[in-house]
Amino acid sequence: MYLPGFLSLAAVASILSTASACDSCNGNLHRREAEGGGEGGEPGFSYLGLTGPVNWNQFSQACGSGKTQSPINVVSTMQTSSYGDNGEYADIGATGFNFTNTGHTVEVFYRGQSALLGGVEYELQRFHFHTPSEHRLDNEWFPMEVHFVHQGKNDPSKLAVVGIFIDTRDDNVSDPMMSRLATLLQSIEKPGETVIATHVPLQGVRTAITSAKKFTYPGSLTTPPCSEGVTWYVSNTILGVSVSDYKAFKSVLGYNSRNLQADPGKQNVVEFAAQFLPAVQNRVQAKKERRARATKWTA
Repeated sequence: MYLPGFLSLAAVASILSTASACDSCNGNLHRREAEGGGEGGEPGFSYLGLTGPVNWNQFSQACGSGKTQSPINVVSTMQTSSYGDNGEYADIGATGFNFTNTGHTVEVFYRGQSALLGGVEYELQRFHFHTPSEHRLDNEWFPMEVHFVHQGKNDPSKLAVVGIFIDTRDDNVSDPMMSRLATLLQSIEKPGETVIATHVPLQGVRTAITSAKKFTYPGSLTTPPCSEGVTWYVSNTILGVSVSDYKAFKSVLGYNSRNLQADPGKQNVVEFAAQFLPAVQNRVQAKKERRARATKWTA
């Protein structure tokens, strides 16, 4: 029986051994606001080991059984968003907004800017970064990805996220937003640290949302609680970043990317792997017994 290569033996063995800790995945942002920090003393999620993505069902059942999970491989033949989308966010000025190291990402809490996506009015809540990119574009990954998280202006239960890929450039020049935020990272190298981000230009972001083609699909938050009902818009405009600025982000972020999920409506990848667990356990047990017999004979 074939075990897919995207899951290790140890990871698969842990999938069914941990009970789900959350059954309320109703699309609100309260848990994402706190970045999954342990409530009531339970450990927070991570991107490695037994608290990594293949075992996020211990934080929320949706992570391990949802049928419209994110991220996915975006293909150029996918549906694109309607004309008229608008994300004319104002540049962040002298007043500034909190730029926080949450322990899982670095995030700018820039609220209140309006956006029109797919004919629905939203308000921006925050934007944060992943390295490497969580989505793929025609099976190609990028060094980074930024997510702009929105909540419905008239219906707060509606969530929309705009994903923009970030890549190093041949001319080694950063998008002005990336350059400005990179200079602030030295102030938030440790989880929990916050600095006020001021004078952050967003022209590249406005172009990536208002003037670019965006691939859209029904998905989820990419961290616990993995709430579904999120409309994704993945831009085909790519922001540039210099090598030095990329290294500055990477030194703080480390690896914070969820593995690719199945296409919308398909079986959850964790559920798929779990069906192989009995065979894996049998092979492990048989191996232990062979070793025990070999040890007995040599003794």
